[in-house]
Amino acid sequence: MDIKSITVLALLSATALLRAQDVAEPTASASPSPSAIAGKSSPVIAAARLIALLPPPPAGWTADKPEGSTTQSEGFDITTVGNTYVKGDADGAPTATINIIDSANNRQFQDATKAMWSATSDTPEGYDKAVTVQGLPGFEHFANSDQTGVLWVIAGGRYFVQVETTKQPATDLESWLTRIDLRKLSAIK
Repeated sequence: MDIKSITVLALLSATALLRAQDVAEPTASASPSPSAIAGKSSPVIAAARLIALLPPPPAGWTADKPEGSTTQSEGFDITTVGNTYVKGDADGAPTATINIIDSANNRQFQDATKAMWSATSDTPEGYDKAVTVQGLPGFEHFANSDQTGVLWVIAGGRYFVQVETTKQPATDLESWLTRIDLRKLSAIK
């Protein structure tokens, strides 16, 4: 299973968990507000505002035009933006992908995702571990055999920032993360 499949699976699992909790824990109110049904406290930010925070490619790297969208499933909105950066043009060239996901302050979604981050392992094949980067909670996965990694952090209590690298050492995960102005991202409400 590739890293993008793992990312999608994690998001779908968290969404399914939230739906199961909504069924298992009905609200006492006769007609809950739409935000209470979705478990969120504010609307998601438009993709264009978040795309503006994606960094330009560093020297020697290229990138296509960043993409983004807002999707809704059963009252649960998520805005996702991202871009992929490539060093060189050969097959198997090093890549980095940066995604920003606005969970709209959805505490249940964040708690479910952070709960998945508690698993740690360290083997000759690689590692999984909870991390704190620039004071932000996160999770890091790295596979030694093909030098692929993923680093997640939560910024501003609502934005999941994901950095995914291929054909690069584990230390490059954090250096790619520092290309994003996390303070500016955290301030967007």
